[in-house]
Amino acid sequence: MKEVLDTRFLRECFYSQQVETKERTNRKLKALISRNEGLLPTIVMAEITQISCAIRGKDMAQSRYQALLQSGLEIQNLTPPIAQQAGLFKCQYSNLPMGDCIIAATALFNHARVLSDDPHFDVIAEIKRVWI
Repeated sequence: MKEVLDTRFLRECFYSQQVETKERTNRKLKALISRNEGLLPTIVMAEITQISCAIRGKDMAQSRYQALLQSGLEIQNLTPPIAQQAGLFKCQYSNLPMGDCIIAATALFNHARVLSDDPHFDVIAEIKRVWI
């Protein structure tokens, strides 16, 4: 089954201070790529680029972005139907950040799960969240 990567997953994969978490997320990422089951929303690319820039600087952020483009993950653009569903999720779940609404809508439209440790996703009955 396809899985939509949340920013928190990639942050743990690249920058976790916990060795076991970093190893497990890296194994999971490699498995998703090898099975062609990883979906990467463009909003997550934007967020991880910003995080990488803040932690390691602009050059690392650009390098990380390029690596994600070439990773073998399926890049999912914000399409009009996904945008509409994200807006409806935001209306229904007003405390949910818009980025999470976009990620959830991406999962819904791709019949996929969200790969995250973020409990925000648990309030959305239409999707399922999984972790490593």
